[in-house]
Amino acid sequence: MKFSMKSFQTIGLLFAVAGMAAAQQYTITTVAGIPAVPGLYPLPGDTTVTPATNALLYHPSTVAVDSKGNYYIADYFTYVIRMVTASTGDTSIIAGNGQPGSAGDTDLATSANMFDVHGIAVDGSGNVYFSDTSTCRIRKIDNPVTNSAPKINTFVGNTQGPFCGPTAHTTLGAPGALAFDSKGNLYIADFGNSIVYQVTSSGTISPFAGSGTYGNSGDGGPASKASLAYPSALAFDSAGNLYIADEGNSNIRKVDTSGNISTVISGVAATALGIDAAGNFYFVDGSSSTVRKALPGGGVVTIAGNGYAGGGGDQGPGSLAQVAKPAGLALTPDGSILIADTGSHTIRKLTAVGSSVGVQDSASEVPGTYLQPGSISPGELVTLFGTGLGPAALTTGAPDATGHFPTQLAGTAVTFNGTPAPIIYTSSGLVSVVAPYEISGSASAAIQVTYQGKAYSATMPVAAVTPAIFTANASGTGPAAALNQNQTVNSFSNPAKAGTFITLYATGAGYTTTAADGKIAPTDCGTTCLGRPLQPVAVKIGNQCVIPAYAGDAPALVAGVLQVNARIPATILPGLIPVQVVIGSNCDLLTAYPSQDGVTISVVQ
Repeated sequence: MKFSMKSFQTIGLLFAVAGMAAAQQYTITTVAGIPAVPGLYPLPGDTTVTPATNALLYHPSTVAVDSKGNYYIADYFTYVIRMVTASTGDTSIIAGNGQPGSAGDTDLATSANMFDVHGIAVDGSGNVYFSDTSTCRIRKIDNPVTNSAPKINTFVGNTQGPFCGPTAHTTLGAPGALAFDSKGNLYIADFGNSIVYQVTSSGTISPFAGSGTYGNSGDGGPASKASLAYPSALAFDSAGNLYIADEGNSNIRKVDTSGNISTVISGVAATALGIDAAGNFYFVDGSSSTVRKALPGGGVVTIAGNGYAGGGGDQGPGSLAQVAKPAGLALTPDGSILIADTGSHTIRKLTAVGSSVGVQDSASEVPGTYLQPGSISPGELVTLFGTGLGPAALTTGAPDATGHFPTQLAGTAVTFNGTPAPIIYTSSGLVSVVAPYEISGSASAAIQVTYQGKAYSATMPVAAVTPAIFTANASGTGPAAALNQNQTVNSFSNPAKAGTFITLYATGAGYTTTAADGKIAPTDCGTTCLGRPLQPVAVKIGNQCVIPAYAGDAPALVAGVLQVNARIPATILPGLIPVQVVIGSNCDLLTAYPSQDGVTISVVQ
């Protein structure tokens, strides 16, 4: 098999830096609802006060917080809105009688019908607003903290049916997310019209961002003339700039205080959004069951969810826990993050942990496989994220005279169960290391990062293998970081021909025949002296299983990077073809260990 040094220089994005700012590990706890136990439709007028952790929720879809830390839950399939009082942790229904519908305006909020709530926001006076999406209107609940029996009214939209359609004389098409600015103006993400509207405190509504044409245009100009695609979430930063989750374009866009729009983060499917005082973005990733944090200096880390839907992991690290189709997110005054964990029928809280580091796979960003979620494996390239882990400026390691990466770099040192780990790069917020092969056989790995006398730690479960393919955009999904047979980078504009070889790069293949921590694989011996995984390797291309011509160390790259050369089946259909590296018994995904979903190669006939 031919190896080209040029190809490995081209594929140097394997060690792409995920970001350059501070992040932390978070502990996850359930603060409302009983995991996996759906609620029942309440009796009309039910205002029973109960501990939030005893309440039965049914698909909570949206959560919002007021200035006192009280939070409000749209409980989607019981057709009510609940309030949880911050000082007591108790909850009660403040609006909705448990029956879907549109009636009840001007009466007690708990006597009203509601249906299909997609957004909640609280104004400076404590009044609660929600998007009654199916009736194309925004409704207002009187402050439930100061009113024991709050009333409900329509704030924007028709007060009587028909509520939607050409005869309704309403501007709104499908109102969703809501947000208030510091002046008390309300903003509505209307995903039906691809417009964000502004509503003044007096109720005057006008387009603020989006021309009403579904698309992706207008950056650098007035937001009102830009095209949006399914705006799904809104958030203001401390300077008064509005951020829009432009979900249909997989972007987060910013409307500055001058009214001009720009794209600030690309390639993220944000369905709920929050921004803290430091400028960190928190969002629910609509393409996976995860909550992620986008750092101001660039890059994204996963802070909740191991990529596999469920409700487990309470009291542990958020990045190791299972969350189930989360839909809503809100930041609390104390800096915690609330998640509407829709699929598990709960509200969960993420609390930052001091002196801790987060851990993610350098290829997929989410460690482990669906058989062993949250795990790391011997030789795996992992990224540690935290605060104060290294120097402010990124420092990259280099192999020494013996061909090994250093175990101390710019003052940073990392150990796994006491064994020094080779360091690829270090910075204040991110450190890239290779998990030592010595953790093989351990049930868990105690990871410790030290820098300038301070120590940061985490504990991760250990598995024999945790395969993950490196991707071209370093996000863990999308086009693979792959080479065609002619040693050019595979892409949509440069596809591989069916029947030719494709070269993939992965990590997490576990112990190898020549396991050596931090050692650069040689380039001068063909394949005869290169390490091979102890377990069989296969490649799933489309729905076909392929035994590779070569699977082992990648020449000129550090041990722990797996190179796989496989022939694309001649019968494969052209297009973007799903690909997985499978460790174990061929492609039996019930017993073997596949790499992450969502990775593709481009193929033509």
